[in-house]
Amino acid sequence: MLHAVLGSLLIIGGVILGLLVGGWLGLGLGAVVVIAGYYFLVLSFGGPHAWLEIFQEFFNM
Repeated sequence: MLHAVLGSLLIIGGVILGLLVGGWLGLGLGAVVVIAGYYFLVLSFGGPHAWLEIFQEFFNM
């Protein structure tokens, strides 16, 4: 449960941070924070091997 809440907050915070900073820097900073949030969100559902899912999703884009 803690991972889901932390992941959700990081995703929301990353989007807000990206919009507040703006430009390419905002896009980069927001993406890093959102990816970290996505990791924790998937960790809450996927278990300890969730980083494999993150790696596959990130490089399938």
